[in-house]
Amino acid sequence: MAMILDAFLSKFSELLMQMVQEEVGMLLGIPGQIEKLDETVRDIQCVLADAERRQSTSSAIERWLMKLKDVMYDADEVIDLCLIKAKEDPATSSSRSSLNAHCGCHFLSCFRNPSFAHKIGSKIKEINLRLEEIAKSKANLGLAILPGTFDQGSRVDSVMRRKTDPSIVLADIAGKKIEEDTELLVNWLTQEENDGCENVRVCGIVGMGGIGKTTLAKRIFNDRRIEGFQLKIWVCISKEVRIVEVFKCLIRGAQGDHGAVHVQERSELVPLLESLVQGKKFLFVLDDVWEESQAVLKDWLRAPMSRGAHGSRLLVTTRDGNVANRMGASKSHRVKKLSDEDGWSLLVKQVFQNEKESEIEEFKQIGLQLVEKCDGLPLAIKSIGGVLYMKPKTKGEWQAVLRSDVWSKDGLPKDVHRALYLSYEDLSSPLKQCFIFCSLFPEDFFYRKSYIIYMWLAEGFLPNKRDFWNLGTGHYTELVLRNLLEEIGTNQYGEKSLKMHDLLWSFARHLGKNENCVLREASDVKTEGSQKIRRLSIEGNEVNSRVIRKEKGLRTLLLHHSKPEIGLDDLCKALSNLRILDLSESNFSILPNSLCDLVHLRYLDVKRSEVTELPNSIGNFKYLVYLNLSFCSNLSHVPQNIINLQELKFLDITESRIEKIPAGLKKLDKLIELHGFQPYQNNLEGFSSLDELETLSNLIILSLECLEKVSDMNLAKQANLLSKDQLRELTLGYTTLSSEQQLSQTNEKKMTTENVLNELRPPPCVQSVTIENYFGAHLPNWLNSGAYLPNLKYLWIDDCACYEEVASLGLLPNLEFLGVFGADSVVNIGEEFLLGGIQSRDSTTMSCSVKPAFPKLRKLCFFFMQNWKEWQWNKEQPAMPNLKILDIYNCPHLRSLPEGLSHHATSLESLDIRGADNLINVGNLKVQTMELWKSEMETLPEYLTTIMAQKLEINRCTERLLSKIVSQEETGSERIKFKHIPKVTINGAKTFLSGTLVDSDHS
Repeated sequence: MAMILDAFLSKFSELLMQMVQEEVGMLLGIPGQIEKLDETVRDIQCVLADAERRQSTSSAIERWLMKLKDVMYDADEVIDLCLIKAKEDPATSSSRSSLNAHCGCHFLSCFRNPSFAHKIGSKIKEINLRLEEIAKSKANLGLAILPGTFDQGSRVDSVMRRKTDPSIVLADIAGKKIEEDTELLVNWLTQEENDGCENVRVCGIVGMGGIGKTTLAKRIFNDRRIEGFQLKIWVCISKEVRIVEVFKCLIRGAQGDHGAVHVQERSELVPLLESLVQGKKFLFVLDDVWEESQAVLKDWLRAPMSRGAHGSRLLVTTRDGNVANRMGASKSHRVKKLSDEDGWSLLVKQVFQNEKESEIEEFKQIGLQLVEKCDGLPLAIKSIGGVLYMKPKTKGEWQAVLRSDVWSKDGLPKDVHRALYLSYEDLSSPLKQCFIFCSLFPEDFFYRKSYIIYMWLAEGFLPNKRDFWNLGTGHYTELVLRNLLEEIGTNQYGEKSLKMHDLLWSFARHLGKNENCVLREASDVKTEGSQKIRRLSIEGNEVNSRVIRKEKGLRTLLLHHSKPEIGLDDLCKALSNLRILDLSESNFSILPNSLCDLVHLRYLDVKRSEVTELPNSIGNFKYLVYLNLSFCSNLSHVPQNIINLQELKFLDITESRIEKIPAGLKKLDKLIELHGFQPYQNNLEGFSSLDELETLSNLIILSLECLEKVSDMNLAKQANLLSKDQLRELTLGYTTLSSEQQLSQTNEKKMTTENVLNELRPPPCVQSVTIENYFGAHLPNWLNSGAYLPNLKYLWIDDCACYEEVASLGLLPNLEFLGVFGADSVVNIGEEFLLGGIQSRDSTTMSCSVKPAFPKLRKLCFFFMQNWKEWQWNKEQPAMPNLKILDIYNCPHLRSLPEGLSHHATSLESLDIRGADNLINVGNLKVQTMELWKSEMETLPEYLTTIMAQKLEINRCTERLLSKIVSQEETGSERIKFKHIPKVTINGAKTFLSGTLVDSDHS
C-alpha cells in the first residue's frame, strides 16, 4: 500500500541525507546523483496519500504503486549491502554516527574497495533513472498533495505517548442479549434428552461475519456448566480447510498420541479419534465452518461422533444457515445485530475508561450515529471504538470520524465493512505495515508478542536501535487497543498470545495481496502482472520448492511443518534477499553452508525441527537478530563462531541437547532474550559459565537451566544480575529430578546450591521470577525482603521438594501472583510466611497501624504439597486484602484453612479445592464461587455448612455420593448444607436453588 511506501521512503530519504553529508556521491563517481535521488523521493512521497486513497478505483494508480514498490525494494537491498559492507570493516567498529541509526557506522568505509564502489554507484544510477520515470508519470495520473499529509504521523505518535499502557483490556461484549443467548444454548447443550435420539446432537450458531458468533461460542465453551463433558475441544475451521489438520487438532484435544502429527491418511486418523472418544461424553466446537468444508467434515466425523456417549454435542458456528442444516443441526440459533443502545454501550466500553457518566453522555448523539453506520456489527463498532480511543475526546474528533469519506468508499472486498477500512486508514505508516504483516500467518494462527516484534525488526519495520523493543511494544499495544489484534490467553509470565479476527485477516491479506502470499501448498503462487512476491508463508506437507525458487525477491519465507521436495541448499542459493527464514517444525536435518551466504538474513527459526548441526560459518551473519534452536532434540552443539553474532538479540536453546556454549558469550552484548542457557561448571575449559553474563546488560528475559552444574558461588557473583536494569523476567532452573532424587542430595550439595542461588540476586526492576526443580533447603535470601524486589509481580516456585518452609514473602509490595508446586518437605506454613506486618506510626496522633502482608496479591496457588498439614495465620495479622483467587490442588493432609484468611481476605471471589479430601474446616469464608472436586469421599464435607458462597460447583464426585445427594431418603439431610448457598451445580447436571432440587436429569 502507498502509506507503507511512505514509511519505506522516509527511511530511504534519511539514509540518502547521510550519504549527501558524507559526500558519498563523489566517492562513487556519481556527483549530484544522490542529491537528485533524494529530491525525486521527496517529490513522490508528497502524493502517496492520494495514491492510496484512489488505488482501489484506478488500476493505473495501482500499477504505478506496484512499480514504485519494486524500485524501493531494490533500493533497500542496495542500502543493506552498504551497511553490511561497513559492518565488515573493523575500522568502523568504534565509529558512531548520530545520523545513521541503522548501523552505527559511517558509509564512507563501505567504498574503499573500488569494485564494490563501482557496483553500488551503478545501482544508484539505475534506481535514479527508474524513479525519475515513475515521478514523471504521476502527473498523468492526476495525483495531488492532500491536506495534512505530513501531519498524521506526529499526531498519532503524540497520542500514543498518552496511550501505551499494555495492561488496559477493552471489553468485547455489551447488552443482555448475549447473556440470554448463552443461557439458552448452554441449557440446550446440557439437557439430557430421553427420546432415543442419536448419541450426538448438533447445534448451529449462525450469523454474518463480525456479528459475534465466535464470542458467543466462547462464552458457552467456558461456561462452568459445561464441565459435565468429559472432553471439550475447540477447533477453528478456516475457509481453506485441511481436514487432516482438523482431525489432528481433535486428536490432540482428546489427549491422543502425538504420533498422529505425522499421519496423513484418513484410514488412520478416523479410527484413532474413534478410540479416543469411545464411550465419552464430548463437546466439539467447530468455529467458522464454510460451505466448501461442511460436506467432508460431516463425512469424516460421522463414525467418531457415533462412538461418543449419549449426551455428546457438536457446536458449529457458520455464516451460512444451510451449512448448519447440512451438518445435521437439530437446533439453529441466529445471532442478531446489536440494538442501538447495546451498540452504544459496546462503543462506550471501547473508548472510555474513567470518565464520568455525564461526560460520556455528551457524546451519545454522535455515538449513536456511528453505531448506525456500523450496522449493529460488534466487530465494526469495536474497530471504530479503537479509532476513537486513540484520539482526544472532543466532539470535533468524533464528528471528523462521522464525516469521513471512507463511509462512502467503494472497491472494498466483500464482507469488509467500511469501519474496518477507516480503522486501518487512521494508522500511521509504520503501523500499517506491521498490521498487514500479521496476515502472513495462517488464518486462526496464535503467536506471541515477542515473536512478531522480532519479525517486524527483521523486515525493517522497526529501526535497529537500542529502544526497538519499546517501540515494537508500542506498535503491538496500539494495534490491540485499536482492536486490530486480539489478545487470547496468557502464559505464566503474563504475556498474551495474539490472533486476528478472520475478517480482519482477510482484509489485511487483501491490502498486501501484491507482495504477501499465504498458501496451503506451494503449487499456486500467483502474482498480478510483473509484481514480485516478497513474503511467502506455506503451511503444508509436500512443498514444491521449484515454485519457491522462482520468487527471487522473497524477503520472508515461512515454511510451517513443511517438507520440501528438494534440498534447502537449492533454496538458499536461489533466494539471496531473505531477511526472515522460519523452518520451525520442518524435517530438515542439516542446515547447509549456503545458508550463511544469505547476507541479509536477520531472523532464523528452526525450533522443533530435526536439525542435527549448524553450519560452521554461522558467525558470518552480520545482522542476525533472532536465532531460535529450542526443542531441537537432535542438536547437541553449536559452532565456535556463534559468538560472532554481535547483533543477536534473541537466542533460545531451551529443550535442545546443547549443554555448552563456546566461551565468549559475553561478546553478545546486544542480547535482550536468552533462553535455556546451561552455564558450564567453570570458565577454564573453553565454555561459557555464569561469569559471561556480566556484560549482557541489555537482557530483558533470562532463563537459566542446569544450575546445579555450577559449584563456584564466585561465578554466580560475577554474573552480576543485580546490575541488569532492563531485566523483567528471570527463570532459575535445575535438572528435573524426582522428589526422591532431590531429597537424597547430600547436605553439602544442597548448601552449595543455596549459595549459588543467593548470589544470583536479580535487580529491583524484575517483575517475574520462576524457580524450577531447586533442591536447596531454603529459598534465596533475596526473596525474604520486599526492599530487594519492589517490582516483583509474579513468583512461581515449581517442583522444589527439599525446601522446608515457605519463605517470608509478605513484604513483597507488588506481588500479584504466587504459586507453590511440589513442595513435599513443607509440613507447616506458619506466621513467618506472612512476615510483613510492618508497624507505621502517625506523627500527629502517635498511633500505630500495621500494614498488611501481601498487599496486592490477587491469586495464590498451592499445588501437590503431599505433606502439608497446617496453615497458621491468626486474625491479628492483616494480609492479602486484595486476594481474588485461592487454588488448593492435591494437598491430601491439609485439615483446615486459617482463621486469618476469612477475617482479612475479604476480596476473595473464587475458592477451588481439588484433592484435599481431609480438609474439614475453612472458617467463615465469603466467596462468589467455590469449586469442589471430589474423587473418593462418600460424604460432603461439613465445612459446606459454614462457607458463604453465591455459587457452589461440585465436580467429579462419585456416583455413590451423587446418588446419595439426590436420592429421596437422603436428600433432606444433604440439602441442609445448601440452604445458605443460592446456586449449587453438581457434575454440571444438578442444580439446587436455595436448597430445592430443580433439575434431576442425571443419568
